[in-house]
Amino acid sequence: MTSVVRDHPPSPGGPPPGGPGPSRLRLILAAVLAGAVIVLPLVLLSGKGSPSSDAPPLATATAASAAATPTRTGTVDPLAAAKALAAKPATGPGVFDTSVGDFASHFVGNGNSGQVDGGAVPQLTNGGKALTFAIPGGGERSESVPRLPEYREGDDIWVHDVSALHDLPTGTGTWQLVLQWHQNGNNGSPPVALQAGGGRLRLANVGTDFQDLGALGPDDTVDVVLHIHFSRDPGAAEVDVWRDGLPKVTNHHPPRGTLLDDGDYMKIGLYRDPSITQDSSMTTTRLVVGPTAAAINAAGITPR
Repeated sequence: MTSVVRDHPPSPGGPPPGGPGPSRLRLILAAVLAGAVIVLPLVLLSGKGSPSSDAPPLATATAASAAATPTRTGTVDPLAAAKALAAKPATGPGVFDTSVGDFASHFVGNGNSGQVDGGAVPQLTNGGKALTFAIPGGGERSESVPRLPEYREGDDIWVHDVSALHDLPTGTGTWQLVLQWHQNGNNGSPPVALQAGGGRLRLANVGTDFQDLGALGPDDTVDVVLHIHFSRDPGAAEVDVWRDGLPKVTNHHPPRGTLLDDGDYMKIGLYRDPSITQDSSMTTTRLVVGPTAAAINAAGITPR
């Protein structure tokens, strides 16, 4: 940037700053005739004086223009479009979606002895658009069974679960399940489960073979997509898990398979070690199940 510099400030009674006065021109002409090299100030070459008082200097104008242009400080979510699609109701053959129709009608047997033990019967919350599972200290179970078929050898399902935790003691070293596929037999740990503990969310196979799904806080929202291929053969059985749209477990073959007998059924809610003395709860706001990722609108948030 070229600065405009005056050699002398104009006197109160002198010529206006728009150009040189006659006496000054005579001096310049005399000097040229004498062979002197004259470097004229920019104000003389341009024939213009200093910028008017109502126009800011160039540096000020530039700063003002920059200030007038908003600076984007937020980050762009590359999965925003895919998440918006996944939030839409999913319909079609074999699709289950709690956002379609009455929320409570999607579940059966709330309050059965096999689903509630020392905990509260699951309650509709959020204006009937969510289901809350609460367990007091020393309680063991508050769960519900979605109206879904049993899954058998060779079946595939895709699941999108969004559940908010409330004061869940995620730092505990003992077991707490938030979602599971249980064998028909009543005994033993389920072949597929999401387990909270040690500050982490983990995929468990029959209570072992823990696959880490990332850090978990006591009031976090669990947003996961799972793909399960059901088989008693560990080589054929497969589980894939995405959390918050990011792949966490891909092409995993659980060593005990994803079936322990002739069928698995889904259970959602809290099931935990009764030695835990802290009250806690979980609210499920969305559960979608279908035969493919596209069927549950989750194709864009399940990158391989």
